[in-house]
Amino acid sequence: MKHPFRQLALAGAIAVATAATSHASETPFQVSVQVVQGVSVVQLESVANHVVLKGFDVNRGNCKTKLGGIDPLPLTFKFGNGVKLFAYSCSVKEVSVATNQGTFTYSFGR
Repeated sequence: MKHPFRQLALAGAIAVATAATSHASETPFQVSVQVVQGVSVVQLESVANHVVLKGFDVNRGNCKTKLGGIDPLPLTFKFGNGVKLFAYSCSVKEVSVATNQGTFTYSFGR
């Protein structure tokens, strides 16, 4: 006997996994974090042809962060261009990036 509920649940799980994967690949920035001489450096690199960085938050606004060597926001990036954010006295767990394409949140080490 087939179990239609199980088949429906499996189909739903596959659809959700596909949607999550496809949404993740559509984020306009690739984000990485490394610690250099005690300072967390967040690298934002554009993976979209045209993206406007409107704002950002590190650790939900609980981490003092400076934009490295760049004019004030908003900033426009082409594919492959990027910027560094310097986060002082905190361990970066989450970065939220506001763009012309929406707001995206990236998590690290949680």
